[in-house]
Amino acid sequence: MPIKLSELAQKINCRLHGEDCLVENVADINHAGSGDLVFISNAQYKAALSSTGASAVICREEWLDNSSLPALLTEDPRLAFAKAAALLNPVIADFKGVDPTAVISREAHIDESASLDANVVIKAGAIIGANTFIGVGTVIGENVRIGERTQLNANVTVYSNCIIGNDCILRSGVVIGADGFGFVRDGNTYFKVPQLGCVRVGNDVEIGANTTIDRGALLDTLIGDGVKLDNLIQIGHNVEIGEHTVISACSSIGGTVKIGKFCLIGGNVGVRDNIQIVDNVMITARTFVTGSIEKSGSYSSSTPMDETKNWRKNTVRFRKLDEMFRRLVSLEKKLSASDDD
Repeated sequence: MPIKLSELAQKINCRLHGEDCLVENVADINHAGSGDLVFISNAQYKAALSSTGASAVICREEWLDNSSLPALLTEDPRLAFAKAAALLNPVIADFKGVDPTAVISREAHIDESASLDANVVIKAGAIIGANTFIGVGTVIGENVRIGERTQLNANVTVYSNCIIGNDCILRSGVVIGADGFGFVRDGNTYFKVPQLGCVRVGNDVEIGANTTIDRGALLDTLIGDGVKLDNLIQIGHNVEIGEHTVISACSSIGGTVKIGKFCLIGGNVGVRDNIQIVDNVMITARTFVTGSIEKSGSYSSSTPMDETKNWRKNTVRFRKLDEMFRRLVSLEKKLSASDDD
């Protein structure tokens, strides 16, 4: 539905510059047309303002130059644009009510405002909160508690006794509360360690498609309020993730890891088990974290891409790094002794 730019400015905390107009949706600045709202988050894109077909733009005031385009001014255009996009594209539930194919235990409690799509299974003791949506084929185990306004998409599995808070989104294929990977060697075989904890997910958490979060062995696996997890992430048993931490796709967190608040973890990061990471840490993509991080800041590892022939040579040299270091130290000692003479 079209909205006046002045009204949108109030809703997303921006200042209107230029004439008021109607906007209907958001668009890419190079493909926008009449009724579209665009944004620029970097000064290098301001030249596009002269050629865009958009009706209005979100940007910083100093980037307008001589443009006559109506604008919403803010110091954080990307955030303002995200809020505008959400307002102009509200999420509408695909299904409301309870599909007749849903299988619901008589001992489960489903709020009358909750919606259950086709082939949903709800086990005994489960509690589903108000205005929560459970998608096609999702299975909710015994004694699971799910809060209000939470959305579980198709084919999500929540194992017994797990807890999910309010205003969460779980994308298709998410598995919450499967057994953690715990085995003890017993001669020539392995004895499985019972996984007796559960998973507790806070409020306003988003979990991407096919991400798995294992239940704890004795203590619970804890996901704090506001955490955002991308697709295809593995969270091991007894892990604790602090509030508002963000983890990108294909990362793997080993068991009993404690991650602080407001951390940013890039794609394909590996974190070994039984370590701690403090608040406000950024870990760049493909880093392998082998020990605890006790100081806030940015951390990286891995080797940048190179031509294969150079990479192979450098790999061989890397294997000799310790030997070269020892030879260098020995040479420095000899030179120092020579200088003393």
